[in-house]
Amino acid sequence: MYECVGLVKKNLSYFKKLNDKRTLFNPLNKDFFENYYNYNFAKQILMRRKIKLIKSNLNYIGYIWTDIIDKKICYINSMNIISSSDKDYSSYKYLINFVKKNLHMIYMCQKKNNNFEILTSIGFNKKEGTLIFNMELHNDISTIIKNNINFHVLKRGVDEQIRCDIQNKVFEDEGRIPLTLEDIYYDELQNYYYDNGAIFIKKDKEYIGYGQIIIENKTTPVVVNFGIIKKYRGNGYSKLLLTYLIKISYLKGFQNIKIKVKSSNYIAVNLYKSMGFKIQNEIYNWEL
Repeated sequence: MYECVGLVKKNLSYFKKLNDKRTLFNPLNKDFFENYYNYNFAKQILMRRKIKLIKSNLNYIGYIWTDIIDKKICYINSMNIISSSDKDYSSYKYLINFVKKNLHMIYMCQKKNNNFEILTSIGFNKKEGTLIFNMELHNDISTIIKNNINFHVLKRGVDEQIRCDIQNKVFEDEGRIPLTLEDIYYDELQNYYYDNGAIFIKKDKEYIGYGQIIIENKTTPVVVNFGIIKKYRGNGYSKLLLTYLIKISYLKGFQNIKIKVKSSNYIAVNLYKSMGFKIQNEIYNWEL
């Protein structure tokens, strides 16, 4: 028999143990105690009110931490249940039903073990997501030569406006807020920025696309801001540019390279798979 209770000082120690295991269910689950002890007494009380614990036979087995907006939308910051049964999801169902009432629930979750199966079984629907691809760089890769196509490394203080214009053209259909020159200059000041990894692709003398390598955690190259201007798509230029970026990473001595893409971008997903990238992580928004 299950029971849901609030978080108070009396059961805080039990909750701490559950919070420590939060990433067992979802690596993106937030850490409740990251800032908790920096808050004043009143704010701590408000924070505790956002937690519901679930008990089974007097034992604390799980929790959910939510933020409710306008009494309509419920964002789940973290959720986890320590269960002895791999196929019994009734505890999750009980916990969600206790909190949901008439709320629209939203939860960002990274795939791990059977967590997507659990969310589906208790009524959540998978929405837009992000796929994180990885490729191991064990062998050199040959660049593809094509007439009238060449590559150009962005020159600081010279080419920022060109990059700004290209990116705004590439992503204009995705509803992004247009970039400004200040955004480009700010990007160049970040620790992840790699000067030799900001690459334009040109057809004859015209810039037709852009791709960029950033260095994540000082160890891993990640392809970002990658795309070809709309009127030039469908001619294999994306493959040429991506091959060039992979080549740069290999020659720099990196062991692998990553790229992120929307799950709904089937053209890009198929391109990355065709070039040897494998899905490493899947992150989706789930709604109920």
